[in-house]
Amino acid sequence: MKIIKCLFALTLVVLSFSCKEKSKENGVTIGSLYISKATLKPGDSLDLKYTTDANEEDISAFYYYTVGSKTYPVDITLNKADSLYKSTIVIPDSATAVALNFKNKKEFDTNNDKGYLFPLTTSTGDTIPGAIAGLANYQLRMGNNLGLKVDEKIAFEKIKSDLLSNKDLQKDWDMVFPRTYIAKDKAGAKDYINSRVAYYNSKTDLSELEYKNLVSLYQTIEKKEKIDSLQIVMEEKFPTGTMAQQKAWSTFYNEQDYDKKKELFEEFKTKFGAKSRLKDVVATRLASAAIENGKKEEYAEIMDQVSDKSMLPSAYNTLAWNYAEKGENLEFASEISKKSLDITKHAINNPVDKPVYITKSQYINNMTSTYNMYADTYALIKYKQGEIAEAIAYQKEAIADGKDPQLNERYVMFLNSDKKHDVILKEAALFIKEGNTTAKINDYYKQAYVAKNGSEDGFTENFEALEKVGYDKLVAKTKEEMIDKKPKNFKLKNTKGETVELAALKGKTVILDFWATWCGPCKASFPGMQQAVNKYKDNDNVVFLFVDTMESGDFDTRTKLAGDFVKNNNYSFNVVIDNPVKEGSRAYKVASNFEVNGIPTKVIIGPDGNIKFVSVGYSGSTDKLVKELSLKIDLLNS
Repeated sequence: MKIIKCLFALTLVVLSFSCKEKSKENGVTIGSLYISKATLKPGDSLDLKYTTDANEEDISAFYYYTVGSKTYPVDITLNKADSLYKSTIVIPDSATAVALNFKNKKEFDTNNDKGYLFPLTTSTGDTIPGAIAGLANYQLRMGNNLGLKVDEKIAFEKIKSDLLSNKDLQKDWDMVFPRTYIAKDKAGAKDYINSRVAYYNSKTDLSELEYKNLVSLYQTIEKKEKIDSLQIVMEEKFPTGTMAQQKAWSTFYNEQDYDKKKELFEEFKTKFGAKSRLKDVVATRLASAAIENGKKEEYAEIMDQVSDKSMLPSAYNTLAWNYAEKGENLEFASEISKKSLDITKHAINNPVDKPVYITKSQYINNMTSTYNMYADTYALIKYKQGEIAEAIAYQKEAIADGKDPQLNERYVMFLNSDKKHDVILKEAALFIKEGNTTAKINDYYKQAYVAKNGSEDGFTENFEALEKVGYDKLVAKTKEEMIDKKPKNFKLKNTKGETVELAALKGKTVILDFWATWCGPCKASFPGMQQAVNKYKDNDNVVFLFVDTMESGDFDTRTKLAGDFVKNNNYSFNVVIDNPVKEGSRAYKVASNFEVNGIPTKVIIGPDGNIKFVSVGYSGSTDKLVKELSLKIDLLNS
């Protein structure tokens, strides 16, 4: 993406521009963005002009506005005019700051790592109190996900300075800032927290929210006796409040007898009301217990009492999938699976209840992906019920853009069951040419070819031609994903007690797989990773390191957890153990240094010692994992 270089300085009181800054029509140009006003206020209507060479289908934009420590996203609709993309946005009246984001495919325009960040001003031109803190907190929480390089120390100091200068803001930050503070400066944080505790203790009548803030403060400095005492007070003072509901939930959760659980559920509704969100959690748990006790009729009755309908589809689909895999209770599974589809489709068409933390377009995209997943469940049920035509129709929806090989495989399997050889030859060929195939899809394609042509004559040439197209596309895509970034060195102990240093491996291709024993997708990917390890076990120039990170417990506990898991599952992995940044911290050194925010994450380092590839998550396809990983390794070793 073409980005105009500009020094964008965000100070504690004003937003200043310098370098290649061009003002016109009282607006200002920063990097690739022109904005119609140089200073922004709540309620302003702003005209935006964004310059980029990106294709219209690849460009997207959204902004976050801050209110205290919270951030809220809003879509930006871009209209193309020549090389410009134009839009108009209105800043909410409650906002204190705005952060604009522009994205080309997967790449964010970071404005030379400064972002497009705007603290809002009052009508007199003064920066709104809390604006700087809000933006700094936004950078700390979300910067890495948005491509920004964030200096955590500077961001923390901005929050600290803003809150200390505006003490009336501190109450809104008491569940957020002290936890950040204590991780940076334990002594200073304790003084600050004690001052906040004194503030609440000086008040004669606290609201429930203020009590929650006080509990949070005591949790930060680990004052268990104070927390226990406050929780008792909160239960007495607010008999239908959050603390009382959580206690009732705990009692329900720990109860094992199904009939007693039903009684506790009725008591919960009577005491806290049918609209309590926690009531819905209790209901879904009771519904699960009904299934465990063979009460399918009661399951439906209980689920009908859930007020928040967004909670239903996932519960329905999970149960339906379990039945589908086993081939049990298929009529009941079909009924609840269809409910999951209908509710999700309604949410896509009526996104009025979207969560506040994502934009409307993000919500619709997420729900569409969710619908496809649920359609896969429903299709499998219909297939096992012998309703092949319906299974094919819903699996066609499930595959969407055809990028998930496992979904594609089921689709072709259903087509094969219905002897749709012509359709298989067309659809499977597309999957093969896009590189989104599996060994079974290839087999089905061959069967269809033979059925259509009467023999295997010409099949090998036909199939190899398709595979070459897929391989060439995969190579091109992989080369586009290649980066060149210098990593930070590390020295870690493996489960055998040996020290492994990254710098000592320069000249080799190193695959770092960040994982934890609690991570389901990590463990699901391991059969494929074992295949990759086996494939390159005799190649001294390829090294796999499985970095156990974000694991609870001390070093010995983490080492035993990781070591036992690998041993018990017969994996021949070299596991190294990441360490917390400091004792008790949730941040881990190597994961932080490699900007790993979620696992599984795979980082591939080339023979030159630089990071070449980073991939997050697991697609669910062993074939795809091994193919893509092998290609990256082979490209670096060629």
